[in-house]
Amino acid sequence: MFNFFDEIKNSLKNQKLTERYNIINMSGRILYIEGHLGICRLSKEQITFKVKGGIITVQGSDLLLFELTDKTIKITGEIKTVEAM
Repeated sequence: MFNFFDEIKNSLKNQKLTERYNIINMSGRILYIEGHLGICRLSKEQITFKVKGGIITVQGSDLLLFELTDKTIKITGEIKTVEAM
């Protein structure tokens, strides 16, 4: 089965870049995250979660979180900003 992240990882020379987390933002309406380590804050305007090496904050409106697996989540809504700290 085709895996988008595996294809990207295989094309990169520096594999260490992909060991922490992966995020895909689709048209500012869906955010797909691999490698999260837990949710810190959850509201309709802000979702914050831990990743290896930091914290990611997603801000927007009407945000909804869907847990796909223990390390993979999907966020939907109007995504305005995504910041890594």
